[in-house]
Amino acid sequence: MQTKSILAKTAVVISLCALCSSVFAAPTSKTLTKSEELYPQGWTVGDQIKFKKGTTASLNDNGAVISGVLASDTYLRPQGWQRIINDYYFVSAYTNRSPFFPRYYRYWNNNSTYNIALSSYGHIRYKGGTAVTFSEQGTVLNGTIADETTVGLGSEKYGFIAFKSGTILDFYNDGAVKKGTLAEDTKLRPVGWQNNAVDMENAGFVEFKGKSIVSFTPDGEVTNCTVKEPLKWKDNGVEIELPGGSIINFTEQGAAIVKE
Repeated sequence: MQTKSILAKTAVVISLCALCSSVFAAPTSKTLTKSEELYPQGWTVGDQIKFKKGTTASLNDNGAVISGVLASDTYLRPQGWQRIINDYYFVSAYTNRSPFFPRYYRYWNNNSTYNIALSSYGHIRYKGGTAVTFSEQGTVLNGTIADETTVGLGSEKYGFIAFKSGTILDFYNDGAVKKGTLAEDTKLRPVGWQNNAVDMENAGFVEFKGKSIVSFTPDGEVTNCTVKEPLKWKDNGVEIELPGGSIINFTEQGAAIVKE
């Protein structure tokens, strides 16, 4: 009887170990000896994506790509695709100048070509030769955008931010922007603005410098960025002045200059 009990407990332990190993299987790495077409994780339909020769791809236990380096510019859906504003791309077409009017907007010029704006359905173009990381749903969590991209900052709030082309755009799992590079000078609210902003005539908004990296909370408040002008702020209840052009860390308690 005791032997049967021991065998039963052993079987349970082995089963649990097998379950844990399948659930928590570590990603595997694959060095690509040639440009190779692979499926990203989370995809249920669609063509494979080509990843660059001589780079390493991280694969899940099903052989799908978690992260890898794109072989060429590729349109993909980011994790926050519902918040993409400039949701279109241009293609060139040719005409023999016949009286034909397509359903899409077209920009005419003086030759036989014109540009048509088509919906990208939430896709943005990611730059070839750079790494992308896919979520479990198959959308991109992190990657280098090839074009300037405008994204809504909050799901239920008004506000749009333009992010610079050729820079990394990072999303939280819920689709909120986590980190990016501002395409232009932008006024945003930092973390702790309700208690720490000295000049409330600006309603807590601070102007941040274009082409600087900005980090956000999931609620869209700035935690780190370069301020454009000198800024009066409170740190632990004490009023301080932060110099313009400096990178600032913001917290609920105050703010501090980041030493480069």
